[in-house]
Amino acid sequence: MYLKCMKEVAADRMIRYCKKEMEDFMQSSGDDGVIIVSFGSMVKTIPTEKKEILAAVFAKLRQKVVWRYVGEKPTGLGKNTKLMSWLPQNDLLAHPKTRAFVSHAGLNGVYEALYHGVPMVCLPLFGDHPGNAARVQAKGLGVKLDFGTVTAEQLYQAILHVLTNDSYRETAARLSRLHRDQPQSPMERAVWWIEHVIKHGGLPHLRARAVELPWYQYYLLDVAVFLLAVCTAVLGTVWCSCSFFCRKICCKSGGKLKSQ
Repeated sequence: MYLKCMKEVAADRMIRYCKKEMEDFMQSSGDDGVIIVSFGSMVKTIPTEKKEILAAVFAKLRQKVVWRYVGEKPTGLGKNTKLMSWLPQNDLLAHPKTRAFVSHAGLNGVYEALYHGVPMVCLPLFGDHPGNAARVQAKGLGVKLDFGTVTAEQLYQAILHVLTNDSYRETAARLSRLHRDQPQSPMERAVWWIEHVIKHGGLPHLRARAVELPWYQYYLLDVAVFLLAVCTAVLGTVWCSCSFFCRKICCKSGGKLKSQ
């Protein structure tokens, strides 16, 4: 018990130290602010050519940069760039010093940037990223670049364009207000639904119908058996048909040989 308490105290101290260090870094950016960079938790490494391009571009910026990065440190990394294997992305996007978000346009990141009114520079990678990035650009929340072909100059100009063009910041702020304007906060809504369910005795009509299905239907085993039976019937029919025609052909060939 004593060791457990000591570990919890040490962890708490580490968290407070990291928060203070992060806050000091954000405040040290002055009026220029900070740019948050993250390509998601699924991207473990970045090709050497691309990471050097990113590092060189970030080094040229007046802003400070917090980059979620795992791997060997880029050779062209600037003094204004802080590498972190993990970062509190939502908290950093909510920080008043944050000026832009360079991202792969993952859905969670887009929602967080939208909620906090942060313009984006999107470098989509795969999956839903290109579609999300296209919507970000169409709504005026940011710009979209091709990660595979982007050059250092293109990325640098895109970041400067988003930082210096007030329309992106204004659009981000307007969309953030629209997104936040709800009759209840998420906490109030959750509390209301919990009390509503308790008040009316569980509300069984709101339960998913899946819990009432037999186990073989829940796991779609009946569908699997049906599809297997259909495939077996089709293949069996094809096999029998081929065998029948082969026997007919062989019988005709054998009859001709006997007559000769």
